[in-house]
Amino acid sequence: MLINGQRQVTIVNTAMATLLGHEISRQRHPYVDDIQTFALSRMIEHTARDGESRHEEIQIQDGTVDVDATTVAIRKGPDELQVLVILYDVTFMRKVEQMQSDFVQNVSHELKTPVTAIAGFAETLLAGAKDDPEALDNFLHIIQSESQRLSQLIQDTLALSRVGESNDHIEKVTIAPLVQNALNSIQQPIADRKLHVNVELDADLALETNKSKLSQIVRNLVNNAVFYNKDGGTLSIVGVRTNGGIRLQVSDTGVGIADDEQQRIFERFYRVDKARSRNSGGTGLGLAIVSELVEALGGSIHLASQLGVGSTFTVALPNATPTK
Repeated sequence: MLINGQRQVTIVNTAMATLLGHEISRQRHPYVDDIQTFALSRMIEHTARDGESRHEEIQIQDGTVDVDATTVAIRKGPDELQVLVILYDVTFMRKVEQMQSDFVQNVSHELKTPVTAIAGFAETLLAGAKDDPEALDNFLHIIQSESQRLSQLIQDTLALSRVGESNDHIEKVTIAPLVQNALNSIQQPIADRKLHVNVELDADLALETNKSKLSQIVRNLVNNAVFYNKDGGTLSIVGVRTNGGIRLQVSDTGVGIADDEQQRIFERFYRVDKARSRNSGGTGLGLAIVSELVEALGGSIHLASQLGVGSTFTVALPNATPTK
């Protein structure tokens, strides 16, 4: 936007109108008719008065813009000194930066808990508790449990960091072995909680996709259905062919998720039942990993849940074109 000495808009482009959120007349008119943000108006006014260029980042509408306001000498006369205002939309950049900052803070917080526990119990043992056989056994089990949780958190964090990595290897992947591997890896928790497992998959159900990413999706959904289930509950895994892909449903008869929390369930580190999640070794990253991997594979994920009844996660994935 170019503003003359009479504070009138003389030149403006469509991008400026988009950022300001309304149409701007091409006829000369006062700039205050268009710019309702005080911080931006003040920048323009001060630049026009003292002739000094200014650069600031301000909030405008629902976003963030980087503003350059500078003087331009056009010609002699009343319009000799004009103000050129350039807005750069940096909303997405700032959101990404905030997400990165939040992620680092969350990881640090989650890491602090097991590390503090391990260090505390180790110090207690060294201070003399190791001479008590019962305390020694109890503390060592706690240290082992917290170490496993720490390891899982690191693995999940690495998995999230690798979601965006280029991995275009496509192959025909049979679903049944992936499901069986996921169940085998948590046989003990399934047995301890006396869960009934129901698997409905055609032996030849397959998908052209990235095997590593699909395997992580299956593993995290199955783990989630086990750890948030109720004792003696049911875990169901159903897979069917669709037009051009597959649909996989993983259901549990567990705690369920309230309506107001269902939109947040795929956020990183978000837990419906924080105490239970930590006690089961959950990191709060499993469903975030699933969501981002599903998106990376061009699919979609849907949640249907009811408090006290259970949850069903439905993943729809398309066949990918094999690379040559």
